[in-house]
This record gives sequence, structure tokens and C-alpha cells, in this order.
Amino acid sequence: MMSYVSVYENKTPRTKGVILAGAVHVVIIAGVIAMPGIEIPEKFRGTVIAVPVLAQKPPEPVKHKVEPVIQLPVQPQHKAPDKLIVDLPAAPVEPLPSYAENALDTGLTGAGNEIPFEAIKVVPDPVIVDARLNARYAAQFQPAYPPGQLRLEREAEVSVRVLVGTDGRVRQIELIDSPHPDFWAATRKQALSKWRFTPATRDGKPFESWMTLKVRFEINS
Repeated sequence: MMSYVSVYENKTPRTKGVILAGAVHVVIIAGVIAMPGIEIPEKFRGTVIAVPVLAQKPPEPVKHKVEPVIQLPVQPQHKAPDKLIVDLPAAPVEPLPSYAENALDTGLTGAGNEIPFEAIKVVPDPVIVDARLNARYAAQFQPAYPPGQLRLEREAEVSVRVLVGTDGRVRQIELIDSPHPDFWAATRKQALSKWRFTPATRDGKPFESWMTLKVRFEINS
């Protein structure tokens, strides 16, 4: 059996190597000291509560409804038959029968009686012209002012209704409205004695008619 003997076994170690080894160890120890301390968390001593959470149901897949295809039987199409054209002979034209041929056979003979026809005469409406005051006597229309009412300085308006005759004179007078009897009396006296009118006419002929008039009594200052 062979054995090996180190050549360094009997040699004294060098000073440089010892110093280098010691420096390496110093660096390692300094690095370990400089490292931050590791904190170990304390042990949890509380109660752990587990809360169940319902899992969401996955959505159902969308099913597309497939419409069934219905095939209807094809009806055979029948073609209409061609029109049959037939030439017909023209119908004979017969003369219209006269009234004598269509008359009823009553067994009577003789000529018919003619019905006389008279034209209807249209009578026009009559032309009527109303009565009006005769301009020749216009200055005599105003009655005399009642003295008592004049002293009191009273004015008035009298409404009357007169019947004008065919000669233009007042045949009758009626009172419609008067503020005082004195004004009515003066108007009545003047109408029966002095008033003159052109009478109303119907187709140019005079006739009696009624008229409504107003007489004003005013004081001129």
C-alpha cells in the first residue's frame, strides 16, 4: 500500500496567508452583525370564523330554437282553357210599335177629346209707395211752442202716429209718447189743421196709410 505525505506537513505557515485568512473571517462576521434582525410574528391566538360564500350559478347556454321547416305540397296549376269565340248573326232590327198598335182594344170607336190648356198668368206684386211729407208745406210742420213750457224752458220730443188720407190730410192722430200734455195738445192741433202729405200709392193709385212721426220742441238761444 502506498501512502502520500504532504510536502507542507513539516513547513511553517507563512505570515501573509494567516493575515489574509483572518481578514476574510472578520469581513464575514461584520456582515452577519450588520444584517437586520428578523422579527418572528407572534402566534395568532384568536378565533377564525369561516363564512360560506355561495358560488354563482353559471349562465345556461342560449339555445336557439330551430323552426321546423314545413314543406307544403305543391298544388298543380291548371291552365284556363282558351276562350271559345263564336260568331253570332246580327239580330234583326224591328220598327218600334206606334201608340195605335199598343192601344187597348176596348171595342169603342171615335176620336179622343182634346184637353184645353190655358197658360198660367203671373200677376206681379203691386208697386207701393209710402206716404211722405209734402215739401210745399214743410214750413207749417212745426207746432207753436206751449207758452207755459217755454217760460219754464222745458224742451221735449213727442211721438205720434197719424193716418194720412188720399187727399194728403191727417184723418186721425194717435199719441205714442209725450213728456207733458201741453206738448201733445200743440202737436195734435197743428197736425189736424196744417200738416199736408203726399199720400201713399198702390200701382199709382192713392190709398190711406199710417205714419209714425216725431216732433221736437227746442229752445234756440
